[in-house]
Amino acid sequence: MQLFLLVALVGSFLLAVIMCGIALRLAPHFRSGERKEGFFRVDQSAGSSGGALHGKARRPSTSELPLVGSRGMIPAMLAAGGATGWLLNFDTSQWILLSIMGGALVGFWVVGVLDDWKKVHSGQGVREVTKFVGCAIVSIGVALTLYYFFPSATTAYSPYLDVPGLDVLFRQVPDIWLVFFVLLVLVVATSTSLAVDFADGLDGLAGGLTFPAALTFAVIILAENRPDHYPLVIASLALAGATMGFLPWNWPSSWRGRTSATPRRAKMIMGDSGSLAIGGLLAIIAIVDRQELLLVLIGGAFVIEGVSAVIQSRLLVRFFRRYLRVERFDAEKVWFPHTEFPLPFLATPLHHHFDLLGWDRRRLVYSAWTIAAVFGVLGIASALAPFTWERYLARGVGLLIGIALWQSGKHTRSYFLGFVPSPQGRKIALFYGYPYKLFGRPLCALVEVIEATTANVVSPIEQTALWVRMNLFDARAALGFFCYRAGYYALAREQWERIPFKNLVVRPQIQDLLTEVRRRLSAGALRPEESAGTMETAIGAAPSPADISLPNLAFTGPNTMPVRPQPADSATMPTIAPANGGEA
Repeated sequence: MQLFLLVALVGSFLLAVIMCGIALRLAPHFRSGERKEGFFRVDQSAGSSGGALHGKARRPSTSELPLVGSRGMIPAMLAAGGATGWLLNFDTSQWILLSIMGGALVGFWVVGVLDDWKKVHSGQGVREVTKFVGCAIVSIGVALTLYYFFPSATTAYSPYLDVPGLDVLFRQVPDIWLVFFVLLVLVVATSTSLAVDFADGLDGLAGGLTFPAALTFAVIILAENRPDHYPLVIASLALAGATMGFLPWNWPSSWRGRTSATPRRAKMIMGDSGSLAIGGLLAIIAIVDRQELLLVLIGGAFVIEGVSAVIQSRLLVRFFRRYLRVERFDAEKVWFPHTEFPLPFLATPLHHHFDLLGWDRRRLVYSAWTIAAVFGVLGIASALAPFTWERYLARGVGLLIGIALWQSGKHTRSYFLGFVPSPQGRKIALFYGYPYKLFGRPLCALVEVIEATTANVVSPIEQTALWVRMNLFDARAALGFFCYRAGYYALAREQWERIPFKNLVVRPQIQDLLTEVRRRLSAGALRPEESAGTMETAIGAAPSPADISLPNLAFTGPNTMPVRPQPADSATMPTIAPANGGEA
């Protein structure tokens, strides 16, 4: 039997590789026309960075690939799963369950297809509410089908039977269990499909996260040795094989839109049709095997992605908008953007946060794959470990990993100004993280070094601005001010123009200085010694910043020291100490 099960895995993999290539050849122009404003991109000024230098505003957008990945994955999974069921000579009940799995897959796929189709032909996908309702309808349909056609679904089970009062209620009123089961499938399947959709933001990310999760469920269900659940094993293996077969067409690279010469290896993306389908199927597999709680651990990477987006963009932003008062702005009675709120991340879902920090995208995706594999191993340990303490230990480790990932985002959200040694003196630099050392290792990373030195920090108030954590916009404002003080007016303008207009408005002093610098540069009012080395012509002729701007993407003019984001160490920052000589 195990040999036949390999047909689902290997067959799905090979078919996905072949059919994705066919889909790409048949529909190479099925590309999204959606253009996003990019509200989560805190260092992108749609009307300043590109507009001020080149006379026109630019709306951020991404270079889209054909949305055809699901057209290869879904048929491959259906064909491989059906062939394996035929080889194993399934009985009627097994075929019914396998058909329900296939129906769930196709149902969620249809919801995603509608979204992809609208993106291609109208330039904008369906509303989030519409997508949610579509997934909810499919989830309810799958729940009712399971209840009436799969006998195990009609029986309540632990841990719900362990809740006082519910056990009696479920046994005495069967319809109560039906309602509960429908709600359970609705919540788990809809949230999982949308979480996978959230994670589908970088090449190879969603597919690489799904593979270990699906393979983990296959191992766990196979270890249970229940013939009636063999269709779940087949569905899990087919899902793992299809995502692996899709990855060669969506392999991650260091590519970033128009910021480097690195070629983009990916040739297609799965689209919402693929992410919703594989997320929905993963949830249904867990529910039928009564492992929906374990899904939180096995799919921990998806949980973190989804929770980060919901908590920040759906809860905190709305809560802060209604109830939070930022005193520095409230005194002026001005409206301020949500990016000034004390949010935990630069962007959500969480992979966008690390992307904006300047992580190499390939490194970011590989790290996510590793974390997903660890969650899979912990899931197997939690389900199959012989002792109870081992299972709780696995769950505890998974919880600690989730907390660590969350805290790492909060840790890297804040910036501060410091200095690094150079032949010209101690140059002012931008860091993110904490201005401390722990066991001799700095808890920060170097982002950018400007030409101004600490000699340009003349007042005690300016000195206190060093080594103090602040948000990115205040850091850019301070960097520009020190460039302005040093006489590098074009570089000061570049720093200030990287502050989005809505954030610049609430800093009127910086806005006034920017207006003055623009006027003097355009009028040629600067003497050579005042703009020494700025090379205004070269700066004005530079290409526009990329659509997806990075907070730590240093301006590479002739008077900057461009650096790659890197952990600060003894070579780059020998002393993490306040400017007044205090101890770190």
